[in-house]
Amino acid sequence: MIKLHQMQDVINLFDSIKPEAKLPAICYENTRYISWSEFDAMQVYELDFEPYLTIAATCDMRFFTLHQSQHRLYLAHCNYAGHAPRWEARPITLSQLTDTALMTKLMQDHAYQLGLNINLDLDYPV
Repeated sequence: MIKLHQMQDVINLFDSIKPEAKLPAICYENTRYISWSEFDAMQVYELDFEPYLTIAATCDMRFFTLHQSQHRLYLAHCNYAGHAPRWEARPITLSQLTDTALMTKLMQDHAYQLGLNINLDLDYPV
């Protein structure tokens, strides 16, 4: 895991996303299941600055993370509540990430809200 200490580091990550990796808008509003190998291959970034420290504390998380695939950035989570593990990922835009109310909502209660909008029909390269 790589710690990022300022917003400019995050902006640089978003700036590095190739234009052809942009997805239809519906993809940024829905979560999908991914495989363990896709989850494991992602680079994980800890956002070690405000407001993400407060979001993490509010949501009872040790830290707030972003996951980066070869194509884009995600909120990702391993859901193992009462069933076999399921790896959930939602692509994210910079404007979504800076919406602290949205980030708090998605990550509270062990990312419960992140898992509510699972779309089984989404099929794009992670």
